[in-house]
Amino acid sequence: MATTLTDLNNFDLLAVSGDEAAKFLQGQLTCDINKVTPTQSVRGAYCDINGRVIADMRVLASGSSYLLLTTRGMGYSLKKTLEKYIVFSKAAIKIETSSWERFGVYGPSATQTLQSIFKTVPENADGVAGQEDYLLIRLPDAQARYEILLSADNEDIRDQLEDQGITDDLEEWELADIRQGSVHITSDTQDTYTPQLLNYDLTGVIDFKKGCFPGQEIVARMHYRAPAKKRLYRATVKGMRTGGDSMIMAGNESVGEIISLAMAESGQYELLAILPCELVEQKTPLELRNHQDDGGETRAAKAILQILDLPLPSA
Repeated sequence: MATTLTDLNNFDLLAVSGDEAAKFLQGQLTCDINKVTPTQSVRGAYCDINGRVIADMRVLASGSSYLLLTTRGMGYSLKKTLEKYIVFSKAAIKIETSSWERFGVYGPSATQTLQSIFKTVPENADGVAGQEDYLLIRLPDAQARYEILLSADNEDIRDQLEDQGITDDLEEWELADIRQGSVHITSDTQDTYTPQLLNYDLTGVIDFKKGCFPGQEIVARMHYRAPAKKRLYRATVKGMRTGGDSMIMAGNESVGEIISLAMAESGQYELLAILPCELVEQKTPLELRNHQDDGGETRAAKAILQILDLPLPSA
């Protein structure tokens, strides 16, 4: 696979600034803001008082502000929620989405490609290199994969990226996210899942040593005292197309929920799904079932779901 540039302008970006910006965010988010530096980002989330995830984000330091990078459609919702509490702090929050563009770069030569454009390329997972008009972030992935936040006014770097002659394939990027077990909250799924269901408590999105945040007692109790009954798993399915009515079945019982999916190089689908831990651990046969159009006729289709590894500790 050649080095690939992907348009990732499906994001929202909030800037939190002021003398008490760090203190404010430390009390609101699940991550440790003290770990955020100009050369290091962290992933975090915002939970409601019942421990449900309202939004997830990557937190970066840029100048005198903290930037919260989240999924498109989540910015106004997150801003509205945080504004309820920021009035008690010497801090301010505003949406900066229109001032930035976002790209993904990955592939065998990704590092070499970026070294020809940027002064410094981060080497470690979640590392950041940048200046006022760009931020280059290395993602945790076995293969070099980067996100670029680029000021909308930075035409020089944008031209250099486009001059590389690299292609655009969003599905490959989504597939890489699936293989890392990376799930992002959208407006359709906010206030739906606990961190445990999305493995956020295993992947560092929840920092259990940082202190209090909304829903912290419930989230901690679930992690330490309640063995997970369901978690996020990666799987693959061969020989059928997926559809909106796809269901994961154990016998005649619906047991799972598909969170994201993408087509792999082989033509089969890989997906992330919330499944009962007991069924997975016992290697209970699971099937994906749906209805498909076959020459104008609708027919029932099914295929075996094969569980694949994820880069995270054992649940």
